[in-house]
Amino acid sequence: MAQDKSDFVITNGMHPADIADALWQDVDINRARELFDDMDVAQGALVLAEADEKLQGALLEARDPQVIANYLNLLSVDDGVDVLNGLSDALRLEALCFVDSETATELRHLTSYPEKSAGGMMTTEFISVAESERVADVIKLIKGDEGEAESVYVIFVVNAVNILQGVITTRELLELEENDSVGESMNPDVISARVDEDREEIARRILRYNLSLLPIVDARNSIIGVVSSDDALEVVEEEGSEDALLLAGASGDSDAGEPLLEMVGHRAPYLAIPVGAGLVMSKVMEHFTRVPTTVADDVYSTLVIAFVPMVLALSGTVGMQTSAVLVRGFAVGQIVRGRRLSVFLSEVRVGVVLGLLSALVAGPAMGLIIGDYYVGTMLSLALWLSIIWTNTVATSIVVGSEAAGLDPALVAGPVMIAVSDLSAVALFLGVASKLIV
Repeated sequence: MAQDKSDFVITNGMHPADIADALWQDVDINRARELFDDMDVAQGALVLAEADEKLQGALLEARDPQVIANYLNLLSVDDGVDVLNGLSDALRLEALCFVDSETATELRHLTSYPEKSAGGMMTTEFISVAESERVADVIKLIKGDEGEAESVYVIFVVNAVNILQGVITTRELLELEENDSVGESMNPDVISARVDEDREEIARRILRYNLSLLPIVDARNSIIGVVSSDDALEVVEEEGSEDALLLAGASGDSDAGEPLLEMVGHRAPYLAIPVGAGLVMSKVMEHFTRVPTTVADDVYSTLVIAFVPMVLALSGTVGMQTSAVLVRGFAVGQIVRGRRLSVFLSEVRVGVVLGLLSALVAGPAMGLIIGDYYVGTMLSLALWLSIIWTNTVATSIVVGSEAAGLDPALVAGPVMIAVSDLSAVALFLGVASKLIV
């Protein structure tokens, strides 16, 4: 028997990342808020740092601004920016009023940059030293860091007016004499990025040059922040997932297991194209098969066949949407073993709603094309059942292949397309012929 979601408890020793996943995946949002409220501020801050933006917003949207400020005071600056970006404008401004003045200034500065720019993803917590600094003094500075800097393994070297001159690693420092200056041994060929560059370009540069930290500079080449390799990997994952979902005809914000209305909203608009294209193709097929404009029993079968392209277009789009969302969900850990059944049922419900919306739009149009609204209504009912079936088949293939230890991405493509298209058309033709006769 499945465990009641309300019975979930946070045990001692759970990693903050595991807690964040559990709050998002294993319990409903009301229970998640209760569990989060029971945490002390320090643990809550650690969980927020690991949570995605949707969970952060859901946990904090009804909280007192002063409580939110307590979390922001404990978070790193870049994590604090992520939290603020998930809040409403009014709540963000109120919370910043209670944050420590120095932290609030940095947060206001960083949130002023576009979210998908280098400035929007950088942190201002890094170590930089003057060219003339002695190695012994720099090592002392590193030892005195209390975990505030993004990394103590990469040190940036600047001149008297903070213009980036070079970079040196902690390993290289330890190999030098204590009285040597860092300017003598630094690497002057430092790779940097402008603050207004797109975050995808930032991620590509970090991965291309195998950097642990990428310095971000302003128009004067003055270093104002850094982006870490961890941040780059997150961008690659987010952008790759978004591109894959958009390619499949679903919003880049789609998540497996999200609320029904959000699921429908993220997918329904993309069905307008196959509906329109299918209706046009049906009209073309009607013309070339020379179907008379007066509907009679002996031409019903020809009329039904004329709408097969629309069935293929819609069922294919719905199937690809479902496959893309589920494959991504398994790949990034959104769907765990205990959630397979709930995700399956959620996707079936989405298929019912998407099929109904498509039928409501396509039914009158089909009736208008063939000159008989009763026949159009029957065809729309057959279309609805076909889309429900396709969505169920696609969900079963992806979830079943993952449960069997197969790669869902490999199986979902060719198998889903072949099985869903053939079965959807067969179901449409069979149901339509029975309803119209």
